[in-house]
Amino acid sequence: MRYAGFAPVLLLIIAALVLAEGTLGYRYQSRIDVVSPKSETAESAPATEDLKREENTPDIVKKPVETKMTERDDLAAEFAILEREIGEVEQSGNFLSEAHFNRLMSDLDALSQSGFDPARVLALEERVAQHFIKDSPGAPAPSTEATLNCVSDPSPVFTNHITDLSKVDYIVPPPTMGTGPSLKTHSYIGTDHTRVPVYAPAALTLDNGSFFIDGPYLIEFRVSCEVKIRFGHITEPIAAIKNLFPSEPKSDSRTEALTPLTFAAGDLIAYTTGTNMAGNWDFGVYNSQVENRYIDNPDWNDSATYTSAVCPFDYFTPNLRSAYAAKFNATALGGNPPHGASFCTP
Repeated sequence: MRYAGFAPVLLLIIAALVLAEGTLGYRYQSRIDVVSPKSETAESAPATEDLKREENTPDIVKKPVETKMTERDDLAAEFAILEREIGEVEQSGNFLSEAHFNRLMSDLDALSQSGFDPARVLALEERVAQHFIKDSPGAPAPSTEATLNCVSDPSPVFTNHITDLSKVDYIVPPPTMGTGPSLKTHSYIGTDHTRVPVYAPAALTLDNGSFFIDGPYLIEFRVSCEVKIRFGHITEPIAAIKNLFPSEPKSDSRTEALTPLTFAAGDLIAYTTGTNMAGNWDFGVYNSQVENRYIDNPDWNDSATYTSAVCPFDYFTPNLRSAYAAKFNATALGGNPPHGASFCTP
């Protein structure tokens, strides 16, 4: 009985201990709660900085270098194709036709204009020149049927545009002179690789053409017995014309007579993006009743392509001709400067 009074005191001691343990636990937990966020923030900071460094990595600086290397590789590949083609001619011992020679020189001119090594281009042009004799055999005469059925008209009128003029950046009127030398008596239509339609400017009859590597298509039409037009570097003839050519391109540009299909003024005859390098294409007009200044030039007077070439735009109606003249830029092609006075007056 003498311990009866001790029991309440023992209970108070136990209660005090329990209360103290709870307070310490709360303070300990609170310390963890306060410290943890600071710890997480400290750990996440480096990750944020890493992201910023990744976002600021100068990848964009590398892209132009890669693009320039690709362009140089493309030019080298184009040169290799031409070099291989000329090597095949040298091995065969044959001479180049005029059309084949002109196409090779045009492609080499384009390479030079694009910044490819001029010394290598000149060396290859010299090799080409050794295998060319003007008026060498190879290009057949215009198809007999088309010639027999032609209508005499030395001054036909072109009543329709040859393309969408809003897509034309410049027109280089003839004549120009490329390296080699290589006389160009056709105009250049600059459309910067844009896919544009090609229309018949007047009633036409298909005459001859060629499908060849790097052309890919050269197509000539007869407007009358005296006048014919030529489109060069055409990429997509309409199916009716394309089906007249072999399925595989030839290694040279010699033309062949084609079925004389007829077209009305304004008819679609093709689409084109122009040459791979310059993005332009050729438009020439030739009149057998005209003798231009090259008729008296012994260097160039043995080819009708040179001596019968005229200003292609003089055959359009006045309103249409004015629209073309507004696009004239004789110096647009640095590698093909004007050769004397233009065939086309402003």
